Amino acid sequence: MKNIVSLFLVLPFFFLHSQETQVSEEIMESIKKQVWTPFMEAYAELDAKKLKSIHATDIFRVTIDQNAVRTGEAYLDEFGGFLEQVKDRNGQLGIAFAILTTAIDSSGDLAYQTGYYEFSSRGENDPNLVVRGYGHFNVGLRKTNGVWKLFLDSDKRIDITKAEFEGQEIVYRLKP
Repeated sequence: MKNIVSLFLVLPFFFLHSQETQVSEEIMESIKKQVWTPFMEAYAELDAKKLKSIHATDIFRVTIDQNAVRTGEAYLDEFGGFLEQVKDRNGQLGIAFAILTTAIDSSGDLAYQTGYYEFSSRGENDPNLVVRGYGHFNVGLRKTNGVWKLFLDSDKRIDITKAEFEGQEIVYRLKP
């Protein structure tokens, strides 16, 4: 009997605190404007400085497929160097994002997002960008001086179709 009474006392607490938190359009738009759009632009423009600017200096990067963790300025220099190498070879890159979930803390200064990315490149024998594959990502974002920055970035390659990517409710892609 005590177990049943305890259950009825605990259940309302559980249901009250398990309600979904709504993320405002304002927050979603500010994350898009301050992180995802500059990220896509950095790839399109092969701009290492812009790419670094959207990351916190204490970034924690996990590449699941490679079983690797990199952090901080060393990682940012490596990532920026990748864009520089593509630029030196007269290549071109593209990336697009589909946001699956967004969670936010009560202060509105920490967020966690999951989603898919679509990676494209143009090699020396390609007339245009070619989609090379898709991945699934998890990122942690925090406001630093009122600006969203990536402080956690984790991803792995996945096998989805273009239709599955495009079929998501939120898809961010640069306009041609």
